Amino acid sequence: MLRDLWTPTGAAYKGAVPVGYNVETGSGIVVHTVMLKAKDKFGKEHKMQVQVLADRDTSQAQVEDMMGGAAERFLRDVREKYDKRPATAEEMKEAGKALNDFLQHRTRRRNSTSNKLYF
Repeated sequence: MLRDLWTPTGAAYKGAVPVGYNVETGSGIVVHTVMLKAKDKFGKEHKMQVQVLADRDTSQAQVEDMMGGAAERFLRDVREKYDKRPATAEEMKEAGKALNDFLQHRTRRRNSTSNKLYF
């Protein structure tokens, strides 16, 4: 077992759990679990649990590197995915009305013979 693992900023180390054995080497496989947290630019907190598999041939530096890489990808994804402000209730109502109008128009257009509206 590895001791005193470095965890990325904003991460909480949940511990290590043995999950099985490597068939080729016969050594035990351990899962190190880390909970990552990050806030987007609007203040909403996002969480993700990362599990890193390690056996006796995996060094502590490799496990820490995998955790760090996962944390970087998570932070990048939060920044890229949640860079747009969530829609307000009024904006969602407007979008719903526009979609409903479009669907009604499409239905009327399909009912005509030439895909053009005559009424």
